[in-house]
Formats: sequence, C-alpha cells, structure tokens
Amino acid sequence: MAPTELDIDPIFLEAIENLPDGISIFDTDGRPILHNHMSEKRFPHLYAAFAAGAKTYDEAMRHSVRQARPDYTDEQVERQVDKFRSYTETGETYEVKTPDGGLVQITYRPMADGRKVAISVDVTELRQREKDLKKAQAAAVQASNAKSAFLANMSHEIRTPLNGILGMAQVLEMSALSDDQREQVATILDSGRNLMSLLNDVLDLSKIEAGKIAIIGADTDLTHTLRRLYRLWKPKAEESGLEFYLSLDADLPQVLNFDAVRVRQCVSNLVSNAIKFTHRGRVEVFVTAKKHPDGQYLVRVRVSDTGVGMDQETMDRLFSPFVQADDSTSRRYGGTGLGLSICRRLAELMGGEASVKSEIGRGSEFTLTFLAGEAAPQHRVVHEGVSMSEDESRSTLKTQNLRLLLVDDHPINRQVASLFLRPFNMRVVEATNGKEALEALRREHFDLVLLDVHMPVMDGVETIATIRASAEPFADIPVVALTADAMSGDKERYLGMGMDGYLAKPIAERDLITEITRVRSLSAGQLASNRASKAQAEAA
Repeated sequence: MAPTELDIDPIFLEAIENLPDGISIFDTDGRPILHNHMSEKRFPHLYAAFAAGAKTYDEAMRHSVRQARPDYTDEQVERQVDKFRSYTETGETYEVKTPDGGLVQITYRPMADGRKVAISVDVTELRQREKDLKKAQAAAVQASNAKSAFLANMSHEIRTPLNGILGMAQVLEMSALSDDQREQVATILDSGRNLMSLLNDVLDLSKIEAGKIAIIGADTDLTHTLRRLYRLWKPKAEESGLEFYLSLDADLPQVLNFDAVRVRQCVSNLVSNAIKFTHRGRVEVFVTAKKHPDGQYLVRVRVSDTGVGMDQETMDRLFSPFVQADDSTSRRYGGTGLGLSICRRLAELMGGEASVKSEIGRGSEFTLTFLAGEAAPQHRVVHEGVSMSEDESRSTLKTQNLRLLLVDDHPINRQVASLFLRPFNMRVVEATNGKEALEALRREHFDLVLLDVHMPVMDGVETIATIRASAEPFADIPVVALTADAMSGDKERYLGMGMDGYLAKPIAERDLITEITRVRSLSAGQLASNRASKAQAEAA
C-alpha cells in the first residue's frame, strides 16, 4: 500500500490491498494519494513516474505512454495523454492492455472536494470468452449455411428424378388401363408421394428452425377446406376398416382469414396418424371456434381415435423432432418422426398450440388450435385447392391453341411436361438451355415460357434477366419457373427476378394447368405491375 495522507483505518487499508481489482484515489491535481498493489502492478510506468517526482497526471501519463509505446511520435503521445485525461473527466469506461498482456477495464468516478477514485477490473478472460463465443457462433452459422446448402442440393437432386417417376405415373394413370395396371400405377403414385412427403418434412423442419416460414393468411372458406380434407382421407379410413366422421360446430364461421395451406398440413398430419395407429373403431374430427374480444377466432380442431394409445412418457416426448412412439414405430409404420414436431411449431406460429391426451389401449385425442381473423366484408373467398370452375377452365384452355416454349436441360422433365400439355392442344417447342430459348423467341411467337432455373450454357436466372432487359417484342412474355428449388424464399426470389409464376418439381398435371391458366388470365398491365412489386419486395 502506497503512503497516504488520509487518516484511514488499517483494517480498511488491508481490505483494499487484498482486492482483486485495482483501486486508486487521486487528488485534485491527478496525483495518487492512495492505491493498492494491484493498481501498481497493472500500471507500473504511471506510478513509477509519480514516484520519480511527477507533479501532475499529464506528466506521469506522458512518461507512461512513452514507456509503453517507444515508437510513438511526440504528437501521438500527446493525443494519447489527452484521450486518457478526457476519460478521467467524463467518467467514461475504457479498456487498456497491461504490460503482462492482460486487458483491464477502467472507470473514474468523482468524489467530494474534487478528488477522483479509479477502479480497474481484469476483463481478460471475459473478452476471451466473448471471442470464443463469436467464433463458435460464426462456426454455427457456417454449419447452418452448409446444412441449408446441403438440403437445397439434396432437394434439387431428389426432386428431378422424382419428377420423372411421378410425372410418368400420372400420364399412365390417365391412360386406358386394366384394373390390375391401374392398381399398380396407384401404388407407384402413392409411394412417390410418400417419398415427396418425407422430403417436405425435412425441408419444413429446416425452414422452421431457420425462422424462414411465413404464415400467410387469406380469406378462406374454412368449412370447404375441412370437408375437402374429409373427402381426401375417407377412402383411406374405410380401407382400414374404420368409421370416419367430421363434425363442424353449428357456430363455426364459414369464412375466416387464416393460412389454409398450413392448417391443411397440420390437420392432415393428425388425421393420417390417427388412421395409421387405429386398427379398429373410428376416427373423428370435431371443429369449433371461439371469438375473442379483439375480433379474432380461436379455432380448435380435435382429432380423436380408438387406437393403441400412449403412456405419459411417450406423450412427453412425442412432439420432439425425429421422435416416434417407440423404436419399432418407424419400422412398422414408416415416417420420419417429424410430422408432429412440425405441426406443433406451425400451430405456435399461427398463435395456437398442438397437444395430446391419451391412454394405453383407449385411443388418443390430438388438439390443434390456431388464431384466425375475421374475413373482410367484401372478401374474395379462396377455396383451398382447385377452384370450382376447374373443368370449365380446362375446356377453355383446349380451345386456345397456345404456343409454349419449354426450356429444361433434362429430357425426362421435358417429356413429362409435354405429355401433360399435349391433351390441351398446345404446340410445345423445346429448348435445353437459355441460349436456345432466346434463339427460339427471336425466331417465332410464343404465348408463354416454361423455364427451368439450373441449366448449362445459360441458366434460368440469366435467361429471365435477358428477356426482361431486352427491347425485343418478347420482353413482356409471361414466364413460369419450373424448378427443383423448393427451399424457403425460392419462390419469392424467382418472382422478384421477373418470373410470373412458379412451380416446384415434381410437378402435378393439375398444378401445371392451373398455373398456366392463372398466368394467362392476367393482362399485360397486371403482369408488369406484379413484376414491379415483387422486384421491389425482393430488393427490400
């Protein structure tokens, strides 16, 4: 402990000396009148200068800076002295390195009669931990990006051959087949769609974990959505020998504002599981809605079954990713164990939850809740799925004799799309890359372009940019992206580039015809306006 003119109790002095932090008290001229050993250890040049006779803080600090940085010019030394003096006056906390390579944080605080107290705290380990944390965070981000890139590549590589399998199976299904052949084609389609479902589960979980799933509400006929799901799953339930019921509460509003795609995904998962794990008896779906004071509705979908049931331990872990009821479940029933996890996370994103009640041998009851807004007074009802006028639209399309340019480097993808389009009296010209597509556009007139994204020579991104930037008559031609890119944000990204439509492979015949009809129904002005707004949203 340095000599002091202050009258301080020796016990207090001993306590200060044993502090792990440095503490100093300076007089009005900035000279130390009390400091402990830790302060002197951390700033030896400063206290050596005072011991040698320095009269002011500036004089001692000038000596300290010169000792610490002999390479500094006089001007640089004075700048450092001015900076440190300003810290003593403002009380701003700052950090400096000590001669032993440590890092300390210093704070000056005013005392009565103009004196100041300075406290120095060693933050070397804290800063090192922060560095390690940032490094680990950067590694985690890199790993996440690598996973996303892998999933995107996996999705693309799997979807391309799957497009050929499902596409050709759909073409066969529309052919004249014997009963046995029709059953065999149905098996191919079911297997392919199951594979597609597994792939979508993995991608959905990745999107949710990355926070890249958006809930998009629209005024939608809720009762139509639920009845359509009922019609979809009824044959499967009957095939399993089960009774299947759908009960809608009398007070359930017909039209609400919600994300029909995500609601359908969640309810389908619950119904699918109920049918899968019920060997006899029934599966029932009961739907109610309760209006909140803020005008929103809490919709409750309860799916109950008379199946095998579960114990409490199983229920506690059921909604975790990659978890199924027991280790034999995946071998006996298949699946990734992701569906219920995705269902719960989607429910939470929609302002609700997913839960379960069950007993061994007495069945299970899953409950999905989500918030839905009131429909606008002049709402445009959106029916989840194909519009009621589908047959009329398909008939009209056959009479238009459209000329389409199909651009894809994969021959099977071109063959599948061509076979889908042939019954609609469309003239299809094929190109294997963007360069060939541009040559075809300059050579003849087309009504619409179906454009793949990943191609050699000139890919879809460069092609759409060239089309839109050209001064050619085809600069405003409607373009629909047909791509195996199905990760979160891909659709918005391609629409922002100037595409007018988007379909992810594997494509279904109905979806392809629906998207062509939708794009063809828009005027040139609407298409241009849509492109401008999408480009602005993508840029933002």
